[in-house]
Amino acid sequence: MKGNVIGFDADANTGAISGHDGKRYDFATQDWHAPGTPRRGDVVDFTGDGARATQIYILEPQYVQPSFGQFYFSAKARISRKQYWLKGLLALYGIWLILYCIMLPFAISKNTVGTAVFGSLLAIYTLVIIWPGLAILIKRIHDRNKSGWLILIPMIPGVLLAIIWSVAIVGVISAAASGSQVATGVLVGAGVFTWIVWLISFGISIWFFIEFGCMRGTIGANAYGPDPVPRR
Repeated sequence: MKGNVIGFDADANTGAISGHDGKRYDFATQDWHAPGTPRRGDVVDFTGDGARATQIYILEPQYVQPSFGQFYFSAKARISRKQYWLKGLLALYGIWLILYCIMLPFAISKNTVGTAVFGSLLAIYTLVIIWPGLAILIKRIHDRNKSGWLILIPMIPGVLLAIIWSVAIVGVISAAASGSQVATGVLVGAGVFTWIVWLISFGISIWFFIEFGCMRGTIGANAYGPDPVPRR
């Protein structure tokens, strides 16, 4: 029979499983035949003996560390917070910062050759890491058992700003062509909406930082793959 671990008391060495038959089964440590300790959410196969679960084996697939290509270019599977920050953001943007620091002295000393070379490298590298940055964030979103399409939400404020200022510019041009005095009002209105959108964008950024940068992913396997955090 299959089920999910719903709790485990390490002090008492006892736990409980919710069977897929809708019943609850208690178990003790001696019934657990898997590496590590039971964790809430673990998918297991067991033998039911009345209200007791025996011969418990974990069914969760083992997490396989992604290859270089899978980690930086694939939007599938999951990564942990540690992978996201150290192997992902630190690696990608650490290189960006190094290139910038190399270019800066050339720019300050007005060395046009050095500035052009490293400025070009920096621009190319910035374009190259756009997709890896997105792919890494999508996998972190997956770790929270949420759809990777959430990555589009932070882009909404930028789209709104583009629409607001496109309309504002058209309004100003039309007002100037007709000799109307409403151009100032249009710009003020666009400025107010810009602040509102900026506040929305700031709120979204805080949400993404806390949810996908700081919070632990789903314990055990979820819809996007095995848990990347090793069992202890």
